[in-house]
Order: sequence, then C-alpha cells, then structure tokens
Amino acid sequence: MFESIVPAGLEVLHAERGHSPGVRVGPLLLISGMLGRDAELAVVAEPEAQMMQLFENLGLVLAEAGCGWRDLAELTAYFTHLQRDFELFMEVRNRFVGKPYPAMTMIGIAELAQPGLICEVKGIAILPDPELLSDRER
Repeated sequence: MFESIVPAGLEVLHAERGHSPGVRVGPLLLISGMLGRDAELAVVAEPEAQMMQLFENLGLVLAEAGCGWRDLAELTAYFTHLQRDFELFMEVRNRFVGKPYPAMTMIGIAELAQPGLICEVKGIAILPDPELLSDRER
C-alpha cells in the first residue's frame, strides 16, 4: 500500500491530471517529475526562473512528506537541450541540494509535456526516522 503526497500548490496534478506529486511507499518517497510550472500549470518562460520553480515544486513535495533536501537519494533530470542547459541546471540545483549529494542521472530528450518546458526532474528520497533525527539534523 502507498500514500499519495499532494502539497498545497500542486493539487491540480492530482485532481485534474490524475497523478500524485509524490508517493510514500514504506521508507521511500517517490517524487513525480516536477516541471517549471506555476500552480495553474502555466510554464515559467525565463530559463533560470523555470528551473527555480521546478526545484521549488520538488521542495513542496519533500516538505509535505516530512523530508528535506538532505533526504534526497536520487535525482533524474530530463532536458530538451542538455548541453545548453546543463550549467544553469547545476547552478540552480546547488542552491537547493548540497552534500551529501544524491545519485544523479541526466538524459537528453526530444520534448516535455508542454511547449516551452526545458527540464523535468523526478526523485527518490529516504523518509527520515523521527526517532533518530533531531529537527536540527533535517
């Protein structure tokens, strides 16, 4: 059995698109592909702002499940222009993700769900055991 994770701001994905932004399965949080779209699914046009929104959306799922950025075990990123956008992606990612770094895979693809999207990121986090971690360690 699993539990859907649907944070405020991403409800439209569950209600209208028929998928969960995240799924809690045992000690794992499986995070659906996050995109640089706002709460109404409008694409953020400017590349850096789009990537910031993508990571902010991912952060909403982590927080709703009781996780933090340090709980990420794996990220998979899909790019419509991998070579062009790699450095910008890493710059933005590093504003959110620090050591210990998660495992990471980057894949170049032909297109994403809506015109104008340049990157999609999905992830896996390990849910923290609240009995083992203090609030400061999260």
